[in-house]
Amino acid sequence: MGYINKLIRYSLLFVSGIIFVVSLSPAIQRKIAAKGLIPDQYRFGDLYNTSNLLKFKEVDFAKNTSLVESDKPKVKYNDVDLYTIGDSFTPMDTSYYAGAKNYHIWMGVNVDTVKLDTAKKSILVVEIIERTIQERLLKEYEALYIKRGFQIKGDTYKTEVANSGAGSSFWWDKFGDQINQRIEFLLFNFNAFLKLKELKSSIMLTWFDRTHTGAIISRNHQYLFYSVEADKKSVLSPFHEITPASVDSVVTHINTIRNYYKGRGFAEVYFCLIPNKVTVCENDRFEHNNQISLVENNPLLQTPIISVQATIRKHPEWFHKSDGHWNVAGKRYWLQKTNELVKQWSEE
Repeated sequence: MGYINKLIRYSLLFVSGIIFVVSLSPAIQRKIAAKGLIPDQYRFGDLYNTSNLLKFKEVDFAKNTSLVESDKPKVKYNDVDLYTIGDSFTPMDTSYYAGAKNYHIWMGVNVDTVKLDTAKKSILVVEIIERTIQERLLKEYEALYIKRGFQIKGDTYKTEVANSGAGSSFWWDKFGDQINQRIEFLLFNFNAFLKLKELKSSIMLTWFDRTHTGAIISRNHQYLFYSVEADKKSVLSPFHEITPASVDSVVTHINTIRNYYKGRGFAEVYFCLIPNKVTVCENDRFEHNNQISLVENNPLLQTPIISVQATIRKHPEWFHKSDGHWNVAGKRYWLQKTNELVKQWSEE
C-alpha cells in the first residue's frame, strides 16, 4: 500500500510539474496545441474564449479567418518593394502582397533590418487599430515605430530589441498576472469543460445581464466587444473624451515617423487607421469621439493616409462574431487597398 501511495504522489508531482512548465511558456503551449495534444484556446475566437457565450461560438473560425491561395496577387510589380508595420489585424504572410519584395513587422513582436534597393521604389505602410492610437502614437511612438521599426543597414540610429519595453522582465513574463489564465486554459479548455462554462455564462447573461470581465455585449445582444474598446471609462475607448491637443500630438508624431523613414530612403510612408469593432457595429453606444476622422482631417497632417473607415463602417459582417478582429473579408479589403497602392507606384 505504501508503494502505491508513493507512486501516486510521484505521478501527481510529475504531471503537475509538466503542467507548470508548459504554463510558463506560451510558445510551448502553442506548439503542443498545434500537434493536437491540447485544445487551442483561441480556436473559437478570443471573445468567445473570454465570454464563453454559446451564441458567439464560431465553430468555423479557422476557415473564416484564413486567406487562400487565390487571394495572392496575380501580378507582382518588380519596381516596387513594400514594407508594412502592423498589429494583430495584419499578420498575413507577405506572399499576399504585390511588391517585388515584401517585408512585414508585427509591432512589438519582431524587428527587421533591411537594405533598401535604390533601383526600386520602397514604400512603407503603417497600420494601426483605433483603440491603440492614443497608446502608441503619443509617448511611445519613437520606441515602437522607429527604434523597433525597420532598421536600415549601416544606419547609426540607436535601436532597441523587440519586447524590451520598460516594466517587463523575464520573471514577470513567466510568473506575472497571466500564468493563472494559462493554467486554466491548459486544464479546462476541453469541450466538456466548455459546456459547463457556457452554462455559467448563459446564467450570468440571462439572470444578471452580465458577461465575464474582458468582454462586453452590445445592447441588442448581437455583437461582442473587448471591454477596453466598448467601456467609455477606458482611455482607449472611442467613447472616451480626447483633447484637441492629444490629436495634434498624434498627428505630429505620425509626421515625425514619416520624415524619419523618408530620410532613410523610403519613397513614401502611409498610415492606415482601422476602426474598432465597436465603432463599426455599435458606434452610437455612447457619444463617439471620432478620433480617426479628427486625425485624418487635421490641418497639421502631412502624411498620406489610406482611408478605410468609411467603407469598413458599412460592413459589420467583416468582423468575427466571436473575436475582436476582422475576418477574411476584412483582410481581403486590406490587401486590395495595399496592393492597389503598390500598383499606383509602379505606374508612376
